[in-house]
Amino acid sequence: MIKEISSTNILKDIEGVYSAAMEKGNFTAALRAKELLGRERGLFSTSKKKTFSLTDLSEEDLNRLIQEIEAQLKRNT
Repeated sequence: MIKEISSTNILKDIEGVYSAAMEKGNFTAALRAKELLGRERGLFSTSKKKTFSLTDLSEEDLNRLIQEIEAQLKRNT
């Protein structure tokens, strides 16, 4: 009997693959299964957050940012 394709069934299958791989000492397959489970649960980020300081911005950028903040505050009040 073929299982219905659902995220629950797929996750159960991946967990089963992990268990079987560990029992057989196939750590490459086990690690890959854990990676897939971790990704599905959002544990690993594929993109890095961009961080910056206000000193990185030009005066023009700062003024534009101030205008955007003021406009947002007016919309929220």
